[in-house]
Amino acid sequence: MKRTSGCFLGLLLVLFATPVMAVGVLSLSRTELTLEPGKSAPELHVENTGDTPLYLDVEQKLLLNPGQAPERLVPIQEVERPSLLVTPGRLVLAPGQKRRMVLQEIETPTRTQVWRVTFRPRERLHIESEVLSAPLVVSVGYGVVVYQLAPENLGAEFHH
Repeated sequence: MKRTSGCFLGLLLVLFATPVMAVGVLSLSRTELTLEPGKSAPELHVENTGDTPLYLDVEQKLLLNPGQAPERLVPIQEVERPSLLVTPGRLVLAPGQKRRMVLQEIETPTRTQVWRVTFRPRERLHIESEVLSAPLVVSVGYGVVVYQLAPENLGAEFHH
């Protein structure tokens, strides 16, 4: 067991000690935004500031219990009548490419809703050595919180 863990540690050191590793790097124009009834949605841009293409999966979930732990998140596919749709659900960004996400308010909610939108790059590294050959999957999520205000919250102060 000790020899195996030593080999694995050595393999990780070789992986991360590589002087130049080409990667796609995701940059978001904002990490939170507020949608108000009757106003146009603020823009949300995603950009690849790295030097290889980025393949992104976009997840949208409704937060049922804001401010409480643990969070209860419902994927948009399971929300009976979603009031907001963020598209596209998948995209590819070339190095240096910037893209505007579409935030389509389907209807104004009767009470304020909080949405989490997570961008997950699909990264798959394959490590080969004399001892081990295995895929290494890295899952890093970049998140945006969207506050979709109801008409009743327009006059009140909204804390987030």
